[in-house]
Amino acid sequence: MQHVQRRELIDPDDIVRFAIGWSKTRGVPAPIVEGTVLRVEAGLPDQHQRYVFTQAPNGMAAVAAGISAPLVHLKAPIAADIVRALLPGHWNVEQTGTMMTLARLPTAQAGLADGYTLTLTEQDGVLAAKIIDPFGAQAARGLLTIIDGVALHDRIIVDEAHRRRGLGKAVMTALGAAAAEHGGRRGILAATEMGRALYAKLGWAARSPWTTAQIPS
Repeated sequence: MQHVQRRELIDPDDIVRFAIGWSKTRGVPAPIVEGTVLRVEAGLPDQHQRYVFTQAPNGMAAVAAGISAPLVHLKAPIAADIVRALLPGHWNVEQTGTMMTLARLPTAQAGLADGYTLTLTEQDGVLAAKIIDPFGAQAARGLLTIIDGVALHDRIIVDEAHRRRGLGKAVMTALGAAAAEHGGRRGILAATEMGRALYAKLGWAARSPWTTAQIPS
């Protein structure tokens, strides 16, 4: 399926909410707004900083000109070829996901395969779902936080040995239903290529590419 390329399909305000929510679920400081760019001091092993462009490519070339170190990510809801044309050749540019939205959160959780159990916890405004297999090992997990009534779903992971058993759907619907109870109205996420098919089956709509640029280590 061809990826959506029109950046106007994603509301810039939703990109702001996404950046705020991502920072919250990852436990890093909230973004610093610099015009139409949000700077996040991520401080993570694989990502020291990230610049999120809400109306890219405005200002992207200027921001990139001030960066010389690796592990600084530029993130934009536009196609990789557009970003690539703006940056010097030593930058690595690739579409790392697809921005997707859900118009209405689910109100019920999907059933679980026999022997699996799901728990939901909340800490500092972040909901965490975890599925345990019949032997007590973690099989799937996911995080969610709500920004302005929009539920950001993040780090939805099903361990390889437990895939194709409906666990991803169970995590997504459990988080979504819990978010609805907490005042969430709709959803947003950045889907990987692997996750996109699952989310589409659950009613999520692809809105724009999600492109990452960085100087290779």
